[in-house]
Order: sequence, then C-alpha cells, then structure tokens
Amino acid sequence: MFKIIIIILLFFITIRISYSDEINIPDDAEEISISAEYLEKANTNEILIGDTKVAMASFTAFIKNNSLLNGGFIDCKVTAYASPGRGFSCGFSQMENVSGYCVIKDKSGDSLVTKLECSSGATVSQDVRCEGRIDFLSGTGKYAGVSGIARLHMEQIFTVGKSTIEFSGWWRLPAGSL
Repeated sequence: MFKIIIIILLFFITIRISYSDEINIPDDAEEISISAEYLEKANTNEILIGDTKVAMASFTAFIKNNSLLNGGFIDCKVTAYASPGRGFSCGFSQMENVSGYCVIKDKSGDSLVTKLECSSGATVSQDVRCEGRIDFLSGTGKYAGVSGIARLHMEQIFTVGKSTIEFSGWWRLPAGSL
C-alpha cells in the first residue's frame, strides 16, 4: 500500500512539473537556452533494493549552442532513484527521480554551479525524459554572482534514449559581463 501511495505521489509531481512549461522571466534578467550532447552514456554505480534501483551517476555533455557557453562543457554528479512503473505511470517502464549538482564551464574556464532536479515525464514532442529544473547557484569570472532558473529536459539515467540535455529559462549576470 505504501508503494502505491509513493508511486501515485510521484506521478502527480511529474504531471505538475510536465505541465508547468511557462517560466516568467523577470524584467532585469536575460533569457537562456542551452542544448548539449552527452560525450558518452552516464557512468552509474547502482545498487538494487528489491525492484528499486539507486545510483550515483555522473555524465559530461558538450554545449552546442548559446553565445556565452558555446563550446563549453556540463559536468554533473547526481543521485538517481528508479522504481518500476505500476500502471499509474502512463506506461513508463520505470519512474526516475534525479537530483544533484552540475558545473558548467565555458571555453575560457569561467564556470557556473547549478542544482539539478528532475523526474520521469513525457512531452508531446519527445519520448520519456527526465523533466525538471536547474537552479543557477554561483559562478566564477564573468558568472560570479549569477542567479536564475531553467526548465530541464534530459536523458533518463537508467534508460537509453536521446543523448542530450537541454534547458531554457533565465539568469541574471553581473553588469560587468553583459
């Protein structure tokens, strides 16, 4: 019974995240949209507890667009939790929840620290992906003092699919770097 309640709760959280596509950009912020391709499949160190998978995972992706970050890298270390779909999960083979931190480094060596959180979700135009958000926490060089948030669409950790991580939203950068 407890597992069913958890699965239903995860389902409603995923639906809430999946349908909250609108991000309001503050007047003093800049819109950002980034797409990056994984260099290789996520490296996972996983354990199985009954039907549930828990893993520490890491992945690196090459940034293919964005004027400031083009040619840079995203390096993430995350914890992933997956449980099998139980009919409530819209046909997903498993529900995943991922959280952790990423360092985004541009070609000049300046970097951003971000917090990543996502859950399994399906979109109209894509298969099941990890849907959530990235929070810009801090930075070095031209990104020192950064703040902002972005909607996240990325590969699931435990399943193979498209090898991209994408996020769009807004950030505030220090006046000197604009």
